[in-house]
Amino acid sequence: MSTKSIKLDDLDRKDQYFLMTSTIVPRPIALVATLNVDGTDNLAAFSYFNAVSTEPPCIMFSISHGRDGMKKDTYVNALREKEFVIHIAQSDQVKEVDQTGEPLPYGQSERAKLGLTQIPSTWIRTPRVAEFKVAFECVLEKSIDIGGNTIMIGKILGAHLDESILQKDSVTGQFIPRADSDALDPLARMDRGYGKIHSLL
Repeated sequence: MSTKSIKLDDLDRKDQYFLMTSTIVPRPIALVATLNVDGTDNLAAFSYFNAVSTEPPCIMFSISHGRDGMKKDTYVNALREKEFVIHIAQSDQVKEVDQTGEPLPYGQSERAKLGLTQIPSTWIRTPRVAEFKVAFECVLEKSIDIGGNTIMIGKILGAHLDESILQKDSVTGQFIPRADSDALDPLARMDRGYGKIHSLL
């Protein structure tokens, strides 16, 4: 087997990005809801996203900032409100996920433009989106700046899971707090597109 060794410092930012995003796959996608300063809602997708710890239960997503120094609405809102909702999208919601990346003026809701339903959260002010089958209500635990990126770590206060993806106890038949990943059918980020994932074992 022939191997090509590449020193990342020798690559420009674009090539570094595509090397990483084409090899670190599949990546889960976070649909992050935040509140704008005027009380309207913002919804944006991030694929630099994963679990961080169980004690306390924390998840993270990373926001890249523009080269002009402009900060994304999610960044501004999460730091101001100290809270956000992270949703997990299903593979048949790829259109909605992709369209959250379209630029809108501040205060215009991506959720509303896509015709998605806003419903109240239970533990925080920021509302969640009904069409996503998993939603984690989070408070900001810590933000970490790394170069032109900010990692947002959220402590999960509570989760909302659609019963259609929940597993059941084999004896009692009652729902247990565990999702069936195949039933969830989560959307994944691949190289320059999206993909589906499923269990092998």
